[in-house]
This record gives sequence, C-alpha cells and structure tokens, in this order.
Amino acid sequence: MGRAGGWSVARVQLLAACLALVCTLSSGCGSKVVTAQQGDAGDRLAKLFNLYRAYCEKNRRGPPNEEALREFGQKMTSEERAARAIGDDLDIIFVSPRDNEKFVVRYNVMIDPAKNRALAWEATGKNGMRWVALTMGYRVEYDENMLSEAKK
Repeated sequence: MGRAGGWSVARVQLLAACLALVCTLSSGCGSKVVTAQQGDAGDRLAKLFNLYRAYCEKNRRGPPNEEALREFGQKMTSEERAARAIGDDLDIIFVSPRDNEKFVVRYNVMIDPAKNRALAWEATGKNGMRWVALTMGYRVEYDENMLSEAKK
C-alpha cells in the first residue's frame, strides 16, 4: 500500500497541491470566468495596483496624484516593473479597455491590507459592473451598491 500506480502517495499529494495552487493563482482565487476583454480590464487594474503598492512601499505613503505615480513608474527599471508584474507600457494601465476611461484612483491613500476598501475602479465599467482594486490586493467585479460600500 502507499503507492498509486508506481507513484508514492506523497508524490500524488504534492502534485495535487501544486495543481490546486496553479489553478487558484490562474483563476483569481476562485472568481468567475471572465471574457478576454474583462480579463484585460482586470489585468490592467492589477498592474496599476502593483505600481501603486510599489510607490507606497518605497515612499511610505500613497502617491499624491497620477503624475507622481506615472513618474515613479517611469523611473523604475524594466526589470523592477517585470518583477512587480507592472509591465513596460505605463500608459495603458491607467485606462480600462471596457469603457475606454481612466480608472478612478484614490490618491494619498496608504495601502492597508487590514482594511478592505476600494482603491481604484473602472469609471463606467460594463453592464452595470466595474472592476475594483481593493486595498487587500484583490481585484473584483462589483455592481454600484457593492462599490459604494467598498468606498467607505
């Protein structure tokens, strides 16, 4: 006993754990399946959040405005942006491809994972839903009521 078709039970369990981790990371922690366009908006918002977080970590405060955040991102090396999953095209991460509007960003806010508040979100979104970046580091799709609650 203890073997499954030539594989040890420990190997099978390790493989299952690795597959579960990959599935969780690639699916956004169990969020619903999204279309490519929705994913693009969520991905851009995630990159914007990562840039915002990098600014907070370096400066110990939130960026005062978009210009300061962009300038900070431009001063980062390509390797630094890649390591933080920001990418090199800083212009596109400020705009949602679903509504072609700039993301609404709360500037001068220090990221606090203990408080689950909206940090950035789509201005209009699509079909009554907007992608929202939460201070906990998650990005979710909220309707107007849920977004209003997350802004408090």
